[in-house]
Amino acid sequence: MILNARNVSKRYSRRGEEFAAVQDVDLNASSGILTVIYGKSGSGKSTLLSILAGLNVPDVGKVILNGKNLYSLKDSELSRVRNLNIGYVPQNDASLPNLTVLENVILPAAIAKLEHAEDFARRILDSLGIAHLADEFPSQLSGGELRRVALARALILSPEIVIADEPTSNLDDENGELVFQILADLSKKGTAVIVSTHDPRGMEFGNRIYLMKNGILSPS
Repeated sequence: MILNARNVSKRYSRRGEEFAAVQDVDLNASSGILTVIYGKSGSGKSTLLSILAGLNVPDVGKVILNGKNLYSLKDSELSRVRNLNIGYVPQNDASLPNLTVLENVILPAAIAKLEHAEDFARRILDSLGIAHLADEFPSQLSGGELRRVALARALILSPEIVIADEPTSNLDDENGELVFQILADLSKKGTAVIVSTHDPRGMEFGNRIYLMKNGILSPS
């Protein structure tokens, strides 16, 4: 088992009223398993995935990755774990505008001070159908192309777990299918993959399917 979330909850305040974005969630993500969390926008999927990725401290509960409670780690150690072990695809574009596509993809390897990542980065871009955009800047890309750049960046260090928040948003049917197939192939090679989506095609690829509604996660 790679990741284990127990009794995870997160509350926010809106216009003076509190609401639960995530309520008492238990989730296991295992090597070789593609976990799909399906739900409408606003159901709490993005909040949950940001917690699982070590980016958003839960009010209650634990997230254990390879035996370590992410939120008991020092900031420097948590940052290292996130960079080396977790490939995260955020829902919104997080590309750095002053870097080319290739430079954005290689960035996690540069932070880890790893060399010779360029060839692998180009292969990933090619598998996603955007190798021809390697020298372009984010401002020159469509929303769908930016989604694939984010996925490429998440894969550059061959992480143990990939957490992808709405990875097929802004993609046409063909490229959406391609992204789901790439994530499914990753899981078959031993990577733990967690995907949140409101795209019903994702249900076809998942080994474990969960539904999320009003912050509550339940098996499909």
